[in-house]
Amino acid sequence: MRDQLSNRIVPRSLLTVVLLATGAVANALPTVYDPGVSPLVSSYPAGTFDQGTHLANYIGTSQEEGDGTALDGTRVYMLDVNDHLGVVDAAATDFHLLVWQFATAHDSVRLYTHQDHYPQEGDDLQLAFEVLEYSVWGCNSGGVADACDASHQASWSLLSDPTGYSADADGHPVYTFAGTAANTIYRGGSAEFGIVNAYVQDFTFATGYDFYAIRGSSIAMQHDTADPELDAMFAFNNVDVHQEQETPEPQTLALLAAGLIALGAARRRRIV
Repeated sequence: MRDQLSNRIVPRSLLTVVLLATGAVANALPTVYDPGVSPLVSSYPAGTFDQGTHLANYIGTSQEEGDGTALDGTRVYMLDVNDHLGVVDAAATDFHLLVWQFATAHDSVRLYTHQDHYPQEGDDLQLAFEVLEYSVWGCNSGGVADACDASHQASWSLLSDPTGYSADADGHPVYTFAGTAANTIYRGGSAEFGIVNAYVQDFTFATGYDFYAIRGSSIAMQHDTADPELDAMFAFNNVDVHQEQETPEPQTLALLAAGLIALGAARRRRIV
């Protein structure tokens, strides 16, 4: 199938360039699929998570069925190109995002996916394209008012986009991503609200942003189900939450290699 998200927003020939040039590829390690729920936000030290403020109708029309700022089991969503209802917001054909603003720039976000159709009995591979039905976007305002609004499309970077999925040995969906893959996907959802937030996801990017957003993913576009929805979005810094998943910087690896070489040389001198 054609990648309709890329065709409409970023030409296919430019998609990889945009994702790489903007520093979207941050973690080279594969996604961890956790069968349990995400840890309680309250279980971390105070200040670890920044609860984003949802900006209703900030770039295109948003559908407000609940409070998109609070993690409360309600949802906000948008109707993107190729949504299953066949109702397309005019802005969606150009530039349309569901946006959250944060107090400061953070390199990571936790997305609490609100699914009103997720089966209580467990995973359903047929719904995989709706569980991860959004791409993730970032904008750094640099403290400039309105630097990330609808008139500044070029300031937004496409960071992560689910492009396909397959089944693991147990029949659960395993996703492929353009750009940065999710660090961790909690299949059981969130401890705060259980199955309603099934497939909570953590992402870490190479650059910190103080505005994050979602819109329909490639696989949602392909299946005509692009109505991405969230309960809430929290930002954090990866070093505070997922230290064990950090990929060493090239400089760090170079220093480590140099140290090992020096250690080997010293040992050889002692032996001689």
